[in-house]
Amino acid sequence: MKQKLGTLLEEKVMRLAKRRAAEEGRPLNELIEDALVQYLAGKRPPTREREMAYHTFCERPLRLTSGQFRQVLEEDIWDR
Repeated sequence: MKQKLGTLLEEKVMRLAKRRAAEEGRPLNELIEDALVQYLAGKRPPTREREMAYHTFCERPLRLTSGQFRQVLEEDIWDR
């Protein structure tokens, strides 16, 4: 059974979440639920790696070498 949840999120976080949901072609609530399920299951990268990923992908335009881009495509951070 689904339940409605009310919460406040930073505008930037909400904008990024909406964009990701649109890119993946799925509803925002599904994206948030999946993220929460993974978090509760302990399936998240260490804080340092999350901060590095945020800095790399969210704080500035994306500038990766072809090798870095290939590594990102091949790596599945959630399998750690």
